[in-house]
Amino acid sequence: MLNIDSLKQRGLSILRLSVGDWLELQETRALGHRFTSVFPHRVARAGKTRASVLMVISGGPIPDDDIFGDAPEAHAAPHMKLGWVRSIQAVATRDSRVAFDHIQSVVPQDLSHLIGDAIPTRLRSSADRLLASGLEFEEVSPKLAEWLLERLAAEPDNLTAFRRLLGLVRRPTRYRNAIALQEDALVLALKAFGAPNAAASSLAIGERVTALAGARLQEDVVIEHDARWIPDWTLDSSDVTGRAVFTQGREELQVFTANKQPLEQLFGVDLIYLNETRRSIVMVQYKMMEPLERSVRDVETGLGIFREKDEQEWVVPVDKQFRDEMARMARFDKTLGEPDSYRMTPSPFFFKLVRRYGETGGAGILLSLGHLKQMLAEGRLDGPRGGLRIAYSELKGHYLRGETFVDLVRSGYVGSHSATTDHLQALIDVTLSEGRAAVAAIQRALPDPR
Repeated sequence: MLNIDSLKQRGLSILRLSVGDWLELQETRALGHRFTSVFPHRVARAGKTRASVLMVISGGPIPDDDIFGDAPEAHAAPHMKLGWVRSIQAVATRDSRVAFDHIQSVVPQDLSHLIGDAIPTRLRSSADRLLASGLEFEEVSPKLAEWLLERLAAEPDNLTAFRRLLGLVRRPTRYRNAIALQEDALVLALKAFGAPNAAASSLAIGERVTALAGARLQEDVVIEHDARWIPDWTLDSSDVTGRAVFTQGREELQVFTANKQPLEQLFGVDLIYLNETRRSIVMVQYKMMEPLERSVRDVETGLGIFREKDEQEWVVPVDKQFRDEMARMARFDKTLGEPDSYRMTPSPFFFKLVRRYGETGGAGILLSLGHLKQMLAEGRLDGPRGGLRIAYSELKGHYLRGETFVDLVRSGYVGSHSATTDHLQALIDVTLSEGRAAVAAIQRALPDPR
């Protein structure tokens, strides 16, 4: 049984739409998968940000544009959608805009069937009021909301929709563990593909947490765990937690997420990016920078003595596991076949250092394997317990920023030569065997349709 306690705690609202409203939303650029509506402030407060919304879409005659009235009248059946309240924002003196996102089909098709005769006696009056209500947007009472969510989640056809919403609830706002790192790796892969806001043309998610749960979709279809996720691969399908496909022009990006242990228990993530067009692989290993205690000193001036904190410094623990990982990289750090295009460096290995407890989406520091080795060998930045002490003032900007790195990856200026899916598979296998999570991305050209 799926544990949806975190969703129940956030509550549930109801949004009622006519069949005409829904058809208009399907004609928008987002195809009804996300949209915004404006309500008076008091109505908008019926929703809660980062909470579920049940959309009840009425059935009835489909509006007809035939001015002569010769076409037979068409009817639409009632149906329901489960979505997410992404934000609520005041946009005028009396009005707020509510953004709805990640909208997915659920069963049964109408609210009366969902409630049915199984409603507990203690909730009957609340349910009757909800069924009789004509309000466009309203909050469901907490106890009834919990019961409705449980009833929806009990339907096998709704499990994938709930797994996606649970992924959104768990989406971190700070770097605490591998969940946040996997989110960042997915964003980095999409930027390297040149489509940071792309919607997935297909999405498959399993029972474990994956950053792909929050991916936007072109179509209202998400499949369950399936052997088709990883055709022709030897990867254990139980390790794969998600697969998504993104397209842009005549290119496609397939993204896999994988881990042998629950993501919440891991602290490391590798992004492994294979660009088949450029015949290169780039691998980014994420490391947490731990904050060091800031020292305080007295500064004497003509106006008196002031206490001043020194610059915040960070340390990257360099333990046996880290050194073993670097030794493994050295074994892979060689040209794979004859160079067929120019590289600034043929080494595929980079590190992204992010601040523990820092806000997700922060820039971080990107270093090549060679640069990191040099810093360790020089010893100028030695930190506690053999770690690498990071001070922005001492680095003096001598590292890669995120956008610069993305441009280098996208252009093929960095990365190994003659990379293949076999090399990608080998790197994924080693990553998983070392207890890290993997985000693997394969960029390839689509076949000519002619």
